[in-house]
Amino acid sequence: MQASWRKPEGGGIKEMGEIDSKTTHEKSSGESPAKQSRAYCTVKIPAALAEVIDSYLMEHEAQVRGFRSRADVVVRVLTEFLEEQGRLRPLVKRRLEHVNVYESFVLVRDNLLNVSVEVAVQPPQLFCRYCLSGECVHVLFAASIPGVRRRFAELGLRAPETDEDVGGYVVFFGDTAYPYTE
Repeated sequence: MQASWRKPEGGGIKEMGEIDSKTTHEKSSGESPAKQSRAYCTVKIPAALAEVIDSYLMEHEAQVRGFRSRADVVVRVLTEFLEEQGRLRPLVKRRLEHVNVYESFVLVRDNLLNVSVEVAVQPPQLFCRYCLSGECVHVLFAASIPGVRRRFAELGLRAPETDEDVGGYVVFFGDTAYPYTE
């Protein structure tokens, strides 16, 4: 017995086993204007896999890497796969960029959150005015900036220890940034 498939109007399944990946879905008017302006495709994954992703998202490691949603994780996995297959060369940038060091604060650009963040320099500590924290990724990044480290040294203080590659990278698809780690 052979299954037969109809070709639906506007895309979808074309023939047995062939899927039209260009099919997008209209967004409902209840979504934010940012989401309404982008074309999205809906892909269903097994519930068990979604539960594993949800469990990962609750871990500190996911937060450090910038993963905030299932979509962030799925886009990262698909990006890796498509790069390995030679089908994708995405725009990759550092997540955090040093904009300037001022007398009382450091200005840091967060490409994942699409914001500029002020990190207050109040020796012996740094404080992020965006996260309202002294221990976030913005603070760690600010502590890695040579000008900040020099300021601490001039005051006879030791700047917080940090890895030089704080924040990792983001990959852009259209105008949207997703976490990207190597």
